[in-house]
Amino acid sequence: MTHLTDLLKKLNPLPLLFPPTCLICSAAVGANKLVCNACLITPTPTDLGQWRSQAVVRDSLDEVWTAFWFDETVRLLIHFFKYEGYRRLGRQLAKITWEQLHEQLRPQRFAGLVPVPLHRIKRRSRGYNQAELLAREMGQLSGLPVGDRWVVRQSWTRSQTGLTIPQRRANVTGCFQVRRKGNGEDILLVDDVLTTGATTSACAQAMKAAGYGRIAVLTLATTRKEE
Repeated sequence: MTHLTDLLKKLNPLPLLFPPTCLICSAAVGANKLVCNACLITPTPTDLGQWRSQAVVRDSLDEVWTAFWFDETVRLLIHFFKYEGYRRLGRQLAKITWEQLHEQLRPQRFAGLVPVPLHRIKRRSRGYNQAELLAREMGQLSGLPVGDRWVVRQSWTRSQTGLTIPQRRANVTGCFQVRRKGNGEDILLVDDVLTTGATTSACAQAMKAAGYGRIAVLTLATTRKEE
């Protein structure tokens, strides 16, 4: 059966008739890519470095790192990745994020990567947690363990979109439960977008209460502009 499957793949005319194209600009791409190299260098780096002092909500967060501004290209990339089922984009997005920040970030300071969890209902609806996919790819790049079950989102919360900052804080307060207790380890939280920081702060607060040390957050993009 394996030999037959391999033969059918080789004889499959679809790649010749419909060669893969970039999701953003429709240029031709390799069989294992979803976005071309030109579009991957389009996102604008924030160049913020460690910008905790500028984050709107930073309770329990010791460091805040973000690779790119949430511009049009990044918005499209995240939309395809998060809502259209293109989970393979996680590899390319994690790579450009890591290349942008790993030298400043010095990831080996941390004991592990923890993706900000989704509630099980939302995860089931979407089919995956985009933060978890990013964290797994970053784990491959860094050699750090990925604690994708260390923290769970135990309560359903409404979308943060459209809420005021106080409402955002209240909406996520107490919604995270730590399944793996800490022993003073420093942890790098991973998420796709940081808007105000309310969600990551709530997650960090739960982890610190469970015995973890310093908590930093790393995201692909942010909507927060420099003041």
